Amino acid sequence: MIYIVAYDIKFNRVNDKKAAKRLNNLSKLLQNYGLRRQKSLFECDFDHNKLQELKKAIRQVINTNVDSIRIYPLCDKCLKKTIIQGIGEIIEIKPYEVI
Repeated sequence: MIYIVAYDIKFNRVNDKKAAKRLNNLSKLLQNYGLRRQKSLFECDFDHNKLQELKKAIRQVINTNVDSIRIYPLCDKCLKKTIIQGIGEIIEIKPYEVI
């Protein structure tokens, strides 16, 4: 299933090094799971086990008291209704076989 992962990391001041580190670590983490579509938004394709793995990894990176992570499931029917204005492409799910 496709998931949209969006995040907002809270900065308490301009040069908040702890927040910058969380932001950088979260960005690197999400790049291992999906495609960056915007600065703080990723499209990811994974099963329930990978979703649980990602949620656990996210909890180890963020400050749950101030940061916000949103994970939205996107069904195939809704995915086909995606509207893109400007550059970009719709993520395409292709059947595959594991050998």
